[in-house]
Amino acid sequence: MSGASLRRAFRRHLLAGLVVIAPIGITAAVLWWLFQTVDGILGRMLNPYLPYPIPGLGLVALVLLLVIVGWAAERTIGSRIVALWHGWLERIPLARRIYSASHRIVGTIFRGQTRPFTSVVLVEYPADGRYAIGFLAGDAPETMRAQVPDAVSVFVPTTPNPTSGWLVIVSRDRVKPLAMTVDEAFTYILSAGSVRPDTLPRAARIPLAAPTTAPPPPP
Repeated sequence: MSGASLRRAFRRHLLAGLVVIAPIGITAAVLWWLFQTVDGILGRMLNPYLPYPIPGLGLVALVLLLVIVGWAAERTIGSRIVALWHGWLERIPLARRIYSASHRIVGTIFRGQTRPFTSVVLVEYPADGRYAIGFLAGDAPETMRAQVPDAVSVFVPTTPNPTSGWLVIVSRDRVKPLAMTVDEAFTYILSAGSVRPDTLPRAARIPLAAPTTAPPPPP
């Protein structure tokens, strides 16, 4: 085998190994960061009182605390304490806005029957003739629908960080639904458009809605 063939084979194997190892390494790094972050919430307070630090103790303590608080909130006395706490925070001007918004968001995500985003859409943004991928959040508030007929709320995320973005209010007829799942859209945005949904396995491509027209009758 010539030197050029060896170099091509080495480069090919190197890239193949990178494709296999990189996603595993990124996933492990993110999970480790999440573990350290969550574990540190209570771990910083508990570990100083122990002979040596115990990894995961803060995570276990946080889970137990959440379970105890949830159990107490479902009891009569606990529900009264939660109501008093809620009313007290509602009287503080700055805390009232933060607490009310966060309470509604967390309740919608973890207790709501509907998902925060109903479908993936295309919307003309930031100008006519230029389309951005977005997530349909639902109907816009009545005050906005009075100004924009049949207005809907669309979250337009940024690339490659979809956790930030813009909230766009547009008329429903200006929104183009896509046969793409929310997970596929997030992957597409995270990859800056390099990973297209049509390149994913067919089993993962689930249409968002069934066709509205009935199939033609058999001959």
